[in-house]
Amino acid sequence: MVQDRKPNRLRVLHGQAPRTAPMAGGPLGTPDPPDWLPETAQEEWQRVVEACAAHPTWLQHGDVAILTAYVATWATWLEAAQDVARRGALVPGRSSADDDDGEGGRRLVKNPAVQIARDAATQLRALCRELGFSPDARRRVDVGALEDDNDADPGRLLS
Repeated sequence: MVQDRKPNRLRVLHGQAPRTAPMAGGPLGTPDPPDWLPETAQEEWQRVVEACAAHPTWLQHGDVAILTAYVATWATWLEAAQDVARRGALVPGRSSADDDDGEGGRRLVKNPAVQIARDAATQLRALCRELGFSPDARRRVDVGALEDDNDADPGRLLS
């Protein structure tokens, strides 16, 4: 049976040196998002970077690509989810095969945004785990000490 690795806080309590993860290019700081990202992705970038600022070693320069993928996927999911909320899970078909539903109208088909939202949500879960944004992932990531004593809560990442 494989035993879970002891978190750094327990290692220190037991008189052991804390494990240190290799720095991927050093702390990220508070960079601006790439200009080509949609506005909703840029807003999510700012929110995440600000939330992680209390733990300056959380995001590293090597995390820029995965953070960019996360916020781009977030924007895709948000747009698709809003479309499903606005138009519903079923929409009138657009092909000639959907011309007649037996009552003189268009046959209803699955809204393509449902699948887009589902695929994006799956990808978001994986990216959140990689970045330590879920409660379980945060438990496994050593995010370093808080920068100040304001009791900032890393759990607000997903609020």
